[in-house]
Amino acid sequence: MAEFAVAAPGFVAPNNPGIYPTGPFPAGTRAEREAEHDKLVEVYQTYLGVGEGLKDLIRIAVEEDYLIELKAERVGYLRVTAKQMITHLRDRWGAADFVDKCALINELNTPWTAAEVPTIYFNRVEKAIKQLARVGVVWPPEACMNSALKAFKDAGDYDPAVREWEARPEVEKTWDNVKKMVTSEYSKFQRQHSTTAKSLGYGSANAVEDFAALTEEVVAAITEEHAKEMKTQLQRMEALAKAMTELMSGAKAQPPAATGNASGEKTERQKKREEYRKKLKNATACTHCNRKHPNRSDNLCWELEANAADRPENWKSVKST
Repeated sequence: MAEFAVAAPGFVAPNNPGIYPTGPFPAGTRAEREAEHDKLVEVYQTYLGVGEGLKDLIRIAVEEDYLIELKAERVGYLRVTAKQMITHLRDRWGAADFVDKCALINELNTPWTAAEVPTIYFNRVEKAIKQLARVGVVWPPEACMNSALKAFKDAGDYDPAVREWEARPEVEKTWDNVKKMVTSEYSKFQRQHSTTAKSLGYGSANAVEDFAALTEEVVAAITEEHAKEMKTQLQRMEALAKAMTELMSGAKAQPPAATGNASGEKTERQKKREEYRKKLKNATACTHCNRKHPNRSDNLCWELEANAADRPENWKSVKST
């Protein structure tokens, strides 16, 4: 959770346990150590999966234009964490100007309608109040409370509840109590008039609960899918590392190349090499190139234009260095 800057008392972000448990192992404990390592791998994969799931949710909630600066040409958002996405959104797009402030105030002044679930309205209002507070605009809860009560009364179906509210003591007339009263009365009305509500397209408390459950299932599915993908990639890496280890072990096990033949005598090639080395040691430097070439006399030196036809393809003159 440290990866996503979420305060979680006692939580420590897991480290990558590697592709194989480190040894050496005491006698008879290898199987136990490998089982412990498998569990650590599972925890680490789940941790990465949650991070990828959060990234997906951010990309669903935000238009890509706001994140495009973080996108790499070939790997997309693979090397970007959820924390980096959130930080980028706050730094680049978090500042609000007068247009944003007016839009938030318009949201607060937009009355609730009976076709909307009250919880959605209350959440929208509270979100707008918090956003205004971040930019130094304080919005009184009494204004929201009066707006919600007026819209509730104008709906025409909740007159008894409104009268009961007006009879309450002033100390009980708070924003929290308004939310409870409106939500409770709305749910009661929808249960009693379910047919009418469906025909008019009204929402219901059950719809909110179903949506919340569906959201949890989507998040769980995303997390599980990423965990499976990470596990598959880790298995491939383990198989590759094992193959490389076996290949290196086989190369070390090969005997060194023998010199000479089976009887211990030197080969013809070795004899010619030794003979050339002796010639090179005893030869004198050429007067044209100042190098030793024991198999060619000075008048056959490649530095001479007369011998240009004998020069190798990659030959370079000493005068060019």
